[in-house]
Amino acid sequence: MANSSSNELLGIFSLRAAASGIILPLLVLTFLVAFDANLTDSSVASLLGAVFLTLEGFAFLAGLGARSSAAGKLGIFLALVILIGGLAAGSAVFDWPVPLDRWIGSKVAPAPQPLTTTPPPAPPSVPAPKAPEPEPPASEKPVRRGSPGELFPNVPPQK
Repeated sequence: MANSSSNELLGIFSLRAAASGIILPLLVLTFLVAFDANLTDSSVASLLGAVFLTLEGFAFLAGLGARSSAAGKLGIFLALVILIGGLAAGSAVFDWPVPLDRWIGSKVAPAPQPLTTTPPPAPPSVPAPKAPEPEPPASEKPVRRGSPGELFPNVPPQK
């Protein structure tokens, strides 16, 4: 009986740790935004990633320890779903995982450069825009008919 209740408590801990694996990084992020922290810094992404991965790792391990209980099985499943979703979102937003050259140093060979080919042919030159035609002298301008308030001054009025 004591073993069953300890498995159930460990399973409940697994569920709570999986849920707080989402909530605590959001609270940390809210705290950093509230105090105008530099959010472009990679240390912020590393901090959020460490909090997230630690809580989800604990949730998964606690679920494995309590896998004989229903809460433990649900804790394993929830931790895996949140972990996979969080890693996918983190890789899109924070460029996780961190590139290997940051951990190994300059020992990583640079990526091969693509072969350069001849540049594409230049587009044909565009002709210079035409200069606007000068206005005809005042004597050659068409005569306007009607009063200045009419909508269509060149149309004869209808009776």
